[in-house]
Amino acid sequence: MTNGWTDFFAQIAVILPAFLLALTFHEFSHALVAYLLGDDTAKKMGRLTLNPLAHVDFIGLLFLILIRFGWAKPVPFDHRNFKHPKLYSVITALSGPFANFLLALVCLYAVKYIPMANLEPAIIKTFVQIFATTAYVNIMLGVFNLLPLPMLDGSHILTVMLMDRYPKFILWLYRYSFFILLILILLPPVQAFLIRTILAVEILLQSLVI
Repeated sequence: MTNGWTDFFAQIAVILPAFLLALTFHEFSHALVAYLLGDDTAKKMGRLTLNPLAHVDFIGLLFLILIRFGWAKPVPFDHRNFKHPKLYSVITALSGPFANFLLALVCLYAVKYIPMANLEPAIIKTFVQIFATTAYVNIMLGVFNLLPLPMLDGSHILTVMLMDRYPKFILWLYRYSFFILLILILLPPVQAFLIRTILAVEILLQSLVI
């Protein structure tokens, strides 16, 4: 039992900072891109910051620790402030996953190029585990958020494409999005698709580390 709890807290010690970094960078990127494109809604609400406390949803964080599935506070933006509302809404939404992929790439570069030859093997192993875990968590978060469902960033693409033609369908999706998402992520085929996609993105990013 003691070893089980020790392993659990050891995993949390690595995974929790990785998730906090990934979620913070993700939400900050939404706020920054929205601001650069003309909407200061997030800035006024104190979300244009790298302070994790501004972005963390503590219930979502608890779920993250317990079942490895969680969420942060969504960053609001007002598309009416954009010069090109549909295009800029999509760019703002995609900035989060893009930021995660970029941070994952930085971590993969760190694993390869940070000089660690003179360090103790245990320290090297710890550093590699931290960077590799952070890279994987960012890739997972980026891929997951590209699903075209409300609550996730990919939904903005779906909304732009279908809202004018099928408004009732989009509103229905938004109304029941949490339950739809919960059911989908419990389905083995969806889980298998996400795992394959995450691994594919990881291989792609690793191929860019030259």
